Amino acid sequence: MQRLVTSEQIRILESEWIKKMGSQESLNLMEKAGSALAEAAKNGKEPYLIVCGKGNNGGDGIVAARYLYLANKKVKLFLTSDEDLLSKDAKVNLELIKDKVQYLEIKNESDNIFLKTLVESNTVIDCLLGTGVSGKLSPLFEWIIKLINSSGKHIIACDIPTGVDPDSGNINDIVIEAKQTITFGYQKVGLLIYPAKQYCGEIKVIDIGLPEIETNLFLLDDNFLKTNLPKRSNQSNKGSFGKTLLVSGSKQYPGAAFLASRAASSIGSGLTCLASKQEVFNKISVEIPEVINVDFNLEAILAESKKSTALVIGPGLTTDLEIKSLVENLILNVLIPIVLDADGINVLAGNKEIIQKTKTEIVLTPHPKEFSRLLGLTLDEVLKNKIELVKSNAKTLGCTIVLKGPATIIGTKEGNIYISPFSNSALAKGGTGDVLAGFIGGLIAQGLKPDLAACVGVYLHGKTAEIIAKNKTAFSLLPQDLIDYLPQVIKTYISC
Repeated sequence: MQRLVTSEQIRILESEWIKKMGSQESLNLMEKAGSALAEAAKNGKEPYLIVCGKGNNGGDGIVAARYLYLANKKVKLFLTSDEDLLSKDAKVNLELIKDKVQYLEIKNESDNIFLKTLVESNTVIDCLLGTGVSGKLSPLFEWIIKLINSSGKHIIACDIPTGVDPDSGNINDIVIEAKQTITFGYQKVGLLIYPAKQYCGEIKVIDIGLPEIETNLFLLDDNFLKTNLPKRSNQSNKGSFGKTLLVSGSKQYPGAAFLASRAASSIGSGLTCLASKQEVFNKISVEIPEVINVDFNLEAILAESKKSTALVIGPGLTTDLEIKSLVENLILNVLIPIVLDADGINVLAGNKEIIQKTKTEIVLTPHPKEFSRLLGLTLDEVLKNKIELVKSNAKTLGCTIVLKGPATIIGTKEGNIYISPFSNSALAKGGTGDVLAGFIGGLIAQGLKPDLAACVGVYLHGKTAEIIAKNKTAFSLLPQDLIDYLPQVIKTYISC
């Protein structure tokens, strides 16, 4: 997995590294960053226009200008402040280009020289602000960004696009719309979170010689999946791969029970049992004959749970009072890991503390609206603080939280955060969450720890959707396609 960092983590890492290596190391880091930025920019078309703020991000741009000049590229540099206000290292590098690269200061929001140069350029490099700057942008910066975005030029962002929060993924009212982001040392977590992700373009991480960092932020990848798929010995039987018990479905939503049950079985659960209304089970058993019937009452479900290895509660249940009572009793009395999804979460609105009273491990799989109901917050509050809310509530409630959506966020009770690399509009369809709940339950049944099962399930879900969208387009994915295409995806990992 790729390690991710916050702006504070990278600031501390760089500061401690410079302290250890000596003050010259600050210039060395800027040299490496600027040269890498120039190297990436060489794929663009000249003339180049580099727009620099007064901090070290601007210094990286000044170094990049020198390297582009040395490569015989046409390049011009614009500063957004008087050169006396530049950071110490940026000033050093500006002295190195004074007799080589033309540079000017953008005086105000009616600077015609900047506008003319922008029109004549083909590649624009954004070096306005780095990771250490937040808050509302100045009117001058907003004017510059609007011009750059509307220019139609190829835009490259240095470290982060200006206007992006590198920690939360939030954006300012005005933000650079980069086609490519060249980031240094480690990937900044906010670049992977929406809405920021849509402004970063292709992200390339450049090693500039920083030491390894301790972090609790990670990006899921193929290697993670290869390592953590459940192992299956040929010397085994149906009991070797556990039993998934699902409490799911209703007269109104029978399909949710169908999808979750089939998903659990298809991902490898040795046995799959469904507790649902008899009329729901009768419909489903015709399509999934391998699913075992369990009476839909607390006593029967508790008895069956003692013979099961994972319990999935919620898909299609509704939020009737009897369901609320059933879910709360199961949370308090079941001893096997629980996956709480959909209405299994909705019935806990205003009573999230019951999760802390469980005797087992719980995985919550809300979408943002369900999460907002559970926490008693507005949807906007959740969307603006996704990482922090997932992290803090996973620790406080002592559970794993899977906040579904583009770039799904998984938080564990230990404080770790895992980000899915997948963002696919094909999954914006009712029923895909039911499949994910079944996947996670089936993986837990086979012996994966709940937090690990959540990560594996999310990754397989996203990877499968990616392949389906290529074959069927993002418009036409059906939730059951995720189950039908799953073997094709798993095959690519177990054959390696």
